Amino acid sequence: MIGELENMGADWYAQRGFTSEMVRRARAWYLQFLPKPGDLLDVGCGRGEFLDAASEANHQVTGVDHDPSMIAAAGHLNIHENHVLDYLQTTSNLYDAITAFHVIEHLEIRDASAFIRLAADRLRPGGRLIIATPNPGSLPTITHEFWRDPTHVRPYDRELIEYLTTTSGLTTESAGVNPESERGLPVNLDDLSLSSVSKSLESRDDESLVSRWVAGRLASSSYAKNLERSLHETTDGLLHTRQELDRIAGLLRRFLEVAYEPSEIYVVAQNC
Repeated sequence: MIGELENMGADWYAQRGFTSEMVRRARAWYLQFLPKPGDLLDVGCGRGEFLDAASEANHQVTGVDHDPSMIAAAGHLNIHENHVLDYLQTTSNLYDAITAFHVIEHLEIRDASAFIRLAADRLRPGGRLIIATPNPGSLPTITHEFWRDPTHVRPYDRELIEYLTTTSGLTTESAGVNPESERGLPVNLDDLSLSSVSKSLESRDDESLVSRWVAGRLASSSYAKNLERSLHETTDGLLHTRQELDRIAGLLRRFLEVAYEPSEIYVVAQNC
C-alpha cells in the first residue's frame, strides 16, 4: 500500500525550493551520455524536467512516476502513473536509454537489484542505463542532506551500483561525480591560499636593506650587531611560520576536497 509520505514529491520540492529550472539544469549535464536520438524512458521522472531536455535533443521520451502530484505538475502527455518495478515488469517496450535520477535511494537493496535487472532487459543492444543518486562520499550529503527526505531508504555508492549493473549483464561506460552538483563547501578553497601574503619574506633583499641601514646608523653602537642578528632571526621565524601555514592550508584544502565532494554520483552502463 502506498503511504502518504511516498506521494509527497511536489510539495516536498516546493518546500525545498527545487524549481523546475534548477532540476533541469542539474539533469541537462547527463544529455552527453545518451546514445543517438531514440526511445528514452525516464523512471521516477517527477515533473518531467529531463523528459523536456531529452525531447529537445530529439529523443522520443516516455516517463514513469508513481506520484500523481508530480505527474500533475509535469503536464506531460507521455507519463505513466505506475511504480517503476511494476512498469518494467509489464511493459514489452524496448528502449535506447533508461534514466533513473534519484530513484535508487528510495529502494531497498533487493528492489534496487530487481530494478536494474529489469531495466537491463528493456534495453536494446547498445542501449544505456544512466543512474544518478546522492553521493554518500559527500560529508554534508551523508550526514544530513540525504536524511532530510523521509522517503529515502538507504544510500548507494558508485561501487555498489556498478556491482549491480555488472551482475545484470551491463558494462560500465562511465562513472563518477557530477561536477555540476552542489558541494556545500563551508569556505572558498581559494581563500586557503597564502599567495596574497607579501613575498618579501621569500627574499633577503628587504632584510639586507634594513640591515645595511641599521649598520650605517648604528655602526658605532654596540647594539648594531645584536639588532642585525635579531632581524635575521625574526625573518627566519616568519619564513618558517609561513611554510607551516602553507602546509596546514594544503592539508585543510585536501580534507575539504575529499569530505565535500560533489553531492551527486552517477553510473552509465551499456547493454553490449
